[in-house]
Amino acid sequence: MNSKYRLHSSNEIFNQYTYESYEFLSLGVYIDINLNSTSENKTEITIEIRRKMGTFNEPHEVTHANDHIVNIVNYIARLTAMSTDEIIKLKSSQTQNVTAVKKSRKEKNTAAILSFFLGGIGIHRFYLGQTVMGVFYLIFCWTFIPAFIAFIDFFVFIFMSQNKFDLKYNRL
Repeated sequence: MNSKYRLHSSNEIFNQYTYESYEFLSLGVYIDINLNSTSENKTEITIEIRRKMGTFNEPHEVTHANDHIVNIVNYIARLTAMSTDEIIKLKSSQTQNVTAVKKSRKEKNTAAILSFFLGGIGIHRFYLGQTVMGVFYLIFCWTFIPAFIAFIDFFVFIFMSQNKFDLKYNRL
């Protein structure tokens, strides 16, 4: 898959796989893929797109969900053309990435939301593991300077790419 989609969880016994994707100004979506063998030469594939929080209630969100479905179907089509060795290699690289990512991974959107709502008291800095900065925000919160800086942090997080955020805060 591409870097937009990351393996979130899998159940090899039931052939169920969940990928996650982050979206601009959203907590993102989960993409559930279920594989059901109906015969030796036929497999039923079910794809479900669901929001991490809330429902699809705007037309552009439905469009994004449809785009995810198109992308996933294209990836599945590519997988059907791969050899068994190529699939095993791809699966092992995905599994290694998931192991590395699940080590207390900080989320960009969560940091942005925390900086917007609770940034004046430094909660987003504690979340990112920057305890000393968080303490400074707490000590000086009465001056409203940390709130102003947190507002700037909010925009930095929103416009920062996920890869840059991971490099800076997740130490990948």
